[in-house]
Amino acid sequence: MKLSRLNCLLATFSLLFLISCQKEVKIDNPGTGGGAGTVINPSPVQGSLTGKVVDDNNNAVTGALVKAGSNTATTDSRGLFRFNNIQLDKYSSLVTVEKNGFFKAYRVFSASANNTNFVKVKLVPKTLIGNIDAAAGGTVTLADNSKISLPAGSVVVKSTNQSYTGSVKVYASVIDPTAGDIAQIVPGSFQGVDADNYRVVLKSFGMLAVELEGNSGEQLQIASGKTAKLRFTIPSSLRSSAPATIPLWSVDEASGLWKEEGSATKGTDYYEGDVSHFSFWNCDVSSQTVYLEMTIATADGPLSHVLVKLTRPNGASSYGYTDSSGHVGGLVPKNEALVLEVMNTCNQAVYTQNVGPFSSGTNLGTITVTIPPINTLQITGSAVDCSNQPVTSGNVLIYFEGQLYTRPVSNGNFSLTITRCSNSTGTIEIVAADNVANQQSATPWTGSASTGTVNTGSISACGISTISYINYTVDGSNFSISSAVTGDSISAWSAGGTNQNYLSVTGFRISQPNENISFNSQANAVGTFPLQYLTVNQYDSVALVTPFNINITTWGAPGQFIEGNFNGQIREIANNNLHNVSATFRVRRH
Repeated sequence: MKLSRLNCLLATFSLLFLISCQKEVKIDNPGTGGGAGTVINPSPVQGSLTGKVVDDNNNAVTGALVKAGSNTATTDSRGLFRFNNIQLDKYSSLVTVEKNGFFKAYRVFSASANNTNFVKVKLVPKTLIGNIDAAAGGTVTLADNSKISLPAGSVVVKSTNQSYTGSVKVYASVIDPTAGDIAQIVPGSFQGVDADNYRVVLKSFGMLAVELEGNSGEQLQIASGKTAKLRFTIPSSLRSSAPATIPLWSVDEASGLWKEEGSATKGTDYYEGDVSHFSFWNCDVSSQTVYLEMTIATADGPLSHVLVKLTRPNGASSYGYTDSSGHVGGLVPKNEALVLEVMNTCNQAVYTQNVGPFSSGTNLGTITVTIPPINTLQITGSAVDCSNQPVTSGNVLIYFEGQLYTRPVSNGNFSLTITRCSNSTGTIEIVAADNVANQQSATPWTGSASTGTVNTGSISACGISTISYINYTVDGSNFSISSAVTGDSISAWSAGGTNQNYLSVTGFRISQPNENISFNSQANAVGTFPLQYLTVNQYDSVALVTPFNINITTWGAPGQFIEGNFNGQIREIANNNLHNVSATFRVRRH
């Protein structure tokens, strides 16, 4: 893809609920609710998305499968992923993440059009809590005394709906709604659809993830007409304000939104209620909403990848990440005073302001914030072309603390301000690109973030072509996708080394939906490797006719390029029709 479109690598994210200040520009509420509530209608937008996936110890998760609509990607060795120029939704975009050993993750956010949105996802470990005999029923207990109880004869095999009579493995995890990192953990977001189909924001008093599995690994569920019982231990800080009864909510797997389903009753320090299926379950009170948006910036420019926290009088908080332009937007509670906090990468507030209340949709414009120097890192420098003249149109790609940022080059100069932990240090890697000559740095510039201000000096944007391409043939018909063509999009994630071997490539033409190709392999160096996955054009439900190998002829360093080719057959699963597919490619490695 063109470096000019690598703005699709910065962050935008509006995980939901944002904030306030300065001048107010009134906008209409999304949908209509007749005064009783807000109904959100789909509002498609075209935009890009990048994100980071970590485990419960904040380590990057490599090789996780990420989906956004019909688009798929795989996280790299830094836990990063991206989608270029895909269809999202202004009010409710969904990303899912799957990785063995963890519960499936859902992230719902409000997407910016024509910009790069950002999400960060922390996966919940899939822990075996205990076993229950399906015929006899029984109870398992978690460390905080939350409980999962199955009645006798209540379990079926999910895929066949046939009764299951063996031992049931119960995988479960407590999700603490008061945790400091709940913004990255919460399934979906703190946004739901209530029993009247109104979109609401939620305050949680307890949350559980539960899955059932049989002896052979088959997925199990509760039988139709049966219910299981869940006990949620209420966090100690919430017990005094917990209502006597509370609605129960489960994650809708199609939308990622919480859906109101039944209720739970309060005991001494817990809620208990009956559920008809297993997924993520949540005890919440809901509030009406309005839509709010704003841009966060410092005097030096917009803040990207910044977590924004919004706290209500009842103590509940909602969160959002700014995009590459500093913009963030989403649903917020209606008619409530709010506290806005801008957070650093250690979840510490570095800026605080009282905002609201808001009775209708509001655009706050740009809010300029002042952040302590100890919590900021400012990177400045210049880029020159192959004639040693200032780059007139280009970008820089900046890696720092496992995150990837891009900034435009203006009159040869660039500047990026990042929030960080106090006195955090690390290595900065920068690649400069000239979009006029389609050239980029032959090797990355590297430096230390030991001080709060880093000046890189002049970086050469010369030495390697920036053009990516995938030229492919299907049954004798030729197709070409190139970053040099407006409306074409190419993305590639890769890693090399022990337990980090894979290559995932996707290319498509926006104006021609049937011109697309996506393939995966465990390639990690120059050589020949089995192709593991391939979809092309309209053939999206296919199997590979093996052997089907991919040949890697060039394996560049991160920021450089991977080149290769493959040739083989695919078989349509529905009708067994065979198709011959071959390709040559050159893609940027991330």
